[in-house]
Amino acid sequence: MSSKRFYGWPLVAVGFLFYGLGIAPAYYSWGFFAPEVIADLGITRQQVGTVFGAFTLIFALTSTLSAAVIHYFGLRMTVTVGALISALGWFLVGHAESLTHIYLSFSLLGGIGIGLSTLLPAQTLAVYWFKKFRARATAIILLGAAVVGALVTPIDALILRGGDWRTAWFYISATSILVAIIAVVFIRNRPEDIGQHHDGEDTTVQEPKGPPIDQEVFLDGANTIKKRFTVLQAICTPHFLIATLADIANTVPWRVLTVHGRLHLEDLGFAPTIAAAILGVRVGMSGVGRLSGSLSDFAPPPRVMALALAVSALGVCGLLFADTPTIAYACVIFLGIGYGAAFTTIPVVLASFFGREAFAATSGVRLTITGVVGFIGPIWAGAAADSSGSYNSSLIVLTVICLTGSVMIFFCRAPEY
Repeated sequence: MSSKRFYGWPLVAVGFLFYGLGIAPAYYSWGFFAPEVIADLGITRQQVGTVFGAFTLIFALTSTLSAAVIHYFGLRMTVTVGALISALGWFLVGHAESLTHIYLSFSLLGGIGIGLSTLLPAQTLAVYWFKKFRARATAIILLGAAVVGALVTPIDALILRGGDWRTAWFYISATSILVAIIAVVFIRNRPEDIGQHHDGEDTTVQEPKGPPIDQEVFLDGANTIKKRFTVLQAICTPHFLIATLADIANTVPWRVLTVHGRLHLEDLGFAPTIAAAILGVRVGMSGVGRLSGSLSDFAPPPRVMALALAVSALGVCGLLFADTPTIAYACVIFLGIGYGAAFTTIPVVLASFFGREAFAATSGVRLTITGVVGFIGPIWAGAAADSSGSYNSSLIVLTVICLTGSVMIFFCRAPEY
């Protein structure tokens, strides 16, 4: 492959495909099919939330393993193996006859496959290949899940008209096989592997003057000399803790509404087709948010994330009063934009704090912590709804969580040396 043409931007398009097709169909279909699964298998809303919570927990725990697999075997192998495991899991979901079968196929196999093949590899790809354009590359790659996800619930609704929820999982399994093929053919691990450099830069141009770049320091996107952290040093800083808490504030409300969104909207009196359209807009607007997260190339990433969390809080709070389609659509627009912007920004925050080499491992730890906390959210919301008959108390708590995360990350500055 010629080193004259930078492969990073074509690889961004590849990342868009493998991330969107790899995660969105299964992630957004489980909650949409919740009423049919409840009726078919005789389970409760809390159990629906527990299945999804277990899925996201295993997904998160596997992300730590994913960091090690990426380090030793590269992005291409990691995505390929993960996608094939996912394909097997989704195929078995379509044959599940009990809650135990669902746990083994969706939560366990699906969680392992998604953890290996989607989020951390997608974020790592942008960090490995870009520095100056890192936020923009991250935004485009993560946009894939929003574009595909916006189509998932409307397609699921069409499938229900002519078939059942089981049929959809066979299509989802085939999609994961396609992801494995894309990974094998197109993914390259690092620019150095093919004789290229960050952003396609010409290394014959003289570097900015400053201390020699070695294992202790690195140049951030603004050519500022910063200390290079070890993984242990990074995760022991208050900056890592605050960034992780902000990530939790963004992730937990989104997961709760992914699982329980259709149930909540139908509780408010919306027909399934209208609920599908509203939820599709929610995911679609997260694409606008993911692109707006590229503002982190121009403004301090913690400030961008703080604003995004505040916007999410408006959307979550508004769902308490969404008794008409107009209000519901407005709420999911706010929620989608806020979530998407914060989702794009958090890896940029960590990369700007601690550098490229520590990114995969620190992100694996972050995703694990977020997954453990995120495991509780859908279960708690389902149990509260089973007990009270509504999701109102859950929405109030989630609004407070979003606002708290916004305030904390707003005042967080990059580590100083």
